[in-house]
Amino acid sequence: EHEDDRPGVRKRVLTKALTSERIRLLDSIGFVWSIAGPKAAWEDRFRELMEYYDANDRWPSQSMGKLGEWIHKQRMQYSKRDEKFMRERAPKLDAVGFEWNPRGYTRMSWDEGFEMLMEFGRINGHYELPALTPEVDRRSAEYRLHSWVESLHRLYRSYKDGRQSGYLTDERVLLLIKHGFEFRNY
Repeated sequence: EHEDDRPGVRKRVLTKALTSERIRLLDSIGFVWSIAGPKAAWEDRFRELMEYYDANDRWPSQSMGKLGEWIHKQRMQYSKRDEKFMRERAPKLDAVGFEWNPRGYTRMSWDEGFEMLMEFGRINGHYELPALTPEVDRRSAEYRLHSWVESLHRLYRSYKDGRQSGYLTDERVLLLIKHGFEFRNY
């Protein structure tokens, strides 16, 4: 066993297979001693996001490789209300109408959700959906409507903070209020 004594390199024990000479040879050809690839700068990923949106007229899925991972991280920082993120990066994403809640999360378009909510209101005389029980099928209309309404409440919290998404616009908020829907106060 040999110890790596290069300055600036963490101490590590080397086996006979990875001798100091082999490390020197790997260093000489520019070997990168990290299993993670180089990180793309935030601005580079933002540019990639916008290129995708411009080409496809929709936001990419969170399952789309490195860009999808980046999108997921942005949404996580947003949901945690990370102070630096909210001050420096969220406004850039807001300015382009980025959807903080992925559309697939509700599995329902605005028109479909609004129509179902209005129907629920006509039948029940209110918009207070009952709590879901564990037996409710996740593919059922009841579950989908409940998920959609919950996402409205989350989006409204951001809306009140001055951060609009492409999904919950001024017009949509006013339309819901006009029909008697009450947003939760968090």
